[in-house]
This record gives sequence, structure tokens and C-alpha cells, in this order.
Amino acid sequence: MRKIFLIVFLLFAFFVESTVQAQTIKEVIEGVPVLPTPTANVPKQSQKWIYIQKEDRKFPDIIYQDFQRTKPETYSDPDKEEFCVGCFQFRKPGNSNYTTLGVNVGQSDARNMLLVTYDFNANQIDWVEVEVKFSDIKLKQYKITPEMKLFVYELKPTSPTPIYFYEDYIQKKISSLNAQRIDTVYQIDDNGKVNKLSEKKYQPKDYSMTILETADIWNGNETPLQ
Repeated sequence: MRKIFLIVFLLFAFFVESTVQAQTIKEVIEGVPVLPTPTANVPKQSQKWIYIQKEDRKFPDIIYQDFQRTKPETYSDPDKEEFCVGCFQFRKPGNSNYTTLGVNVGQSDARNMLLVTYDFNANQIDWVEVEVKFSDIKLKQYKITPEMKLFVYELKPTSPTPIYFYEDYIQKKISSLNAQRIDTVYQIDDNGKVNKLSEKKYQPKDYSMTILETADIWNGNETPLQ
């Protein structure tokens, strides 16, 4: 187990070393790559990490402690193995009103991704959370189309008792998680506002930790609620 944590720490240290310290959000937008759509699961090699200063973070810069995401912790200091970085952006073809910045907030094992829209004067317009991961455990994922239609897939644990990554998954070695799948569709309009279009819920079921680590949420065979 110590070897696993050492490997995770070294990988985290590598990504921290490869980040750039920016002074303004405009530098972040100018510095990260514009990626093609449609896409999902943007690989790390397609990203460039640039730190976002505290005064530019007008979105929730939080890290989750539990799988239910009821115990948020505010991002504080990159010297404490935490990060808040812009890493890529999406743009709608033919639209010059805004850009959509992928913002990664997290630690070595826990992170969440926001899509934050900005005009080209670097004024924030809107945001939406699209991804939550604990190491390889995927609890929220997304897909985005060239028209900036956004499909967010999440698993919400049903247990009222918080389930923690370190205490329950690493130390107690829980083997499954009972959770409810929720699919939400958003449209980012031509002014950069995020509008919720629909939500679909499914019957809760047990998921093995292996499935959560290896499978995409949208490929599940859950039964929709009537």
C-alpha cells in the first residue's frame, strides 16, 4: 500500500511541476489549448495546467471528502498538495461571445472538474460541475457536443452516512457502493449561460468498486424511474 501512495504522490508531483503560475485569468485562457468537440474524458496529455489565482476564482473551488459530496473542503494552498488549474477550453464554432474553460480542482486522489464560461475580456459568465473522481473511481462524468450541449452523468450514493475514500475505500476496503444514477442535460447558450434542460433518474443499484474504476457511467444498464 505504501508503494501505491508513493506512486500517486510522484505522479501528482510531476503534474504540479508541469503547471504554469499565471497572474490573470486572461493568461489562463490564452495559455490553455482549445480542444475539438464532441468529446468526453479529456486525456491528461491534451491538457496544460495553469494555476488560477484566488481572486479569479468566482466559482466553487472545493474538494470533496466523501463520495456523497456532502463534506466539501475549500481549496487553500498548492503547497499543501492541492491544485486549482485551468487545463483546456471548448469553443462553439462561429461564436465569438465566450469560451468554456475546463477547471480542475483537487488533490492527488480526489478532484472535480468545472466548466466555466468567460467572455474574451476574461469576465466570468457561468459555471457547472461536470466531473468528480476519487483516484480512478468515477462518480460524475460528462460529454459535450460542438453545439455546447452538455450531458452530465452522475452516481449519488444512497447511504446517509458519509463514505470516505481513505477511511472506507482504502482502509476498510469496501467492495461495492449502492448509488442512484442521475443524467442531466444542459445547454450553454450563445451568451455563455448554462441552462438546465432535463434530468433523468434511475433505480438505485449496487456497483462494485471495480466497475466504478473501469466503466463509464453512461454505459450502465440501470432501470429508469417511472
